Amino acid sequence: MDAQALCAGVRQDLADVEERIKDNLWLAELEAGRLSTGALRVFAGEQLQIIPSDLRSFEVLTQRFAADPAHGYLAGMATGERAALQALEAFATAVGLDGPGRQSYEPVPGCQVYPSYVARLARDGTPAEVAGAFLVNLDAWGSCCARMADALPSTYQLTREDCAFFEHFAGPTTELERISLEVIDAGLAQGVDPASIARAARLLQSYELLFWNSLPH
Repeated sequence: MDAQALCAGVRQDLADVEERIKDNLWLAELEAGRLSTGALRVFAGEQLQIIPSDLRSFEVLTQRFAADPAHGYLAGMATGERAALQALEAFATAVGLDGPGRQSYEPVPGCQVYPSYVARLARDGTPAEVAGAFLVNLDAWGSCCARMADALPSTYQLTREDCAFFEHFAGPTTELERISLEVIDAGLAQGVDPASIARAARLLQSYELLFWNSLPH
């Protein structure tokens, strides 16, 4: 089995989870303009916990696999998280999550399971498991971010600069998909169990759903 076939099978198995992510009530309420600014501040507060954690996770992975062919992929993912964090600052400021608010913000437990699992992958996982999990998750998260990038300026009068965080994740993914498949194929060739890649993808996708379902309306 190659990476393309493996990921296609995993996506098919997780199609119902992906649909539930895309149909989540929080996003529907946002698009309808029924969420308060406070709910947007919660989103920003959660992401201000998640993105730095994921960045540290990829930095750990680049150190663990410094001599591995996957190092370039892992370093690129870390670079992407740094760019996302910078863009997130603008969104958090735009919705009123200032310095004191950030310091006093208490995360929602269900929203933080996702980065906790990424940290576990950083400690124990292989590059193939990481690449597989994020590749399968890519469409669901990117789709939700694209919808937020469209809805926030028109419904909540935010600027495009304020919404750069969402456009960052909604951008073209063709090159990332290609590199991810190469990393997965290399892992399979080295004996990584396809079931462990599928398991990592299933858990990460499920934790993505938990994130959306845990956001207060």
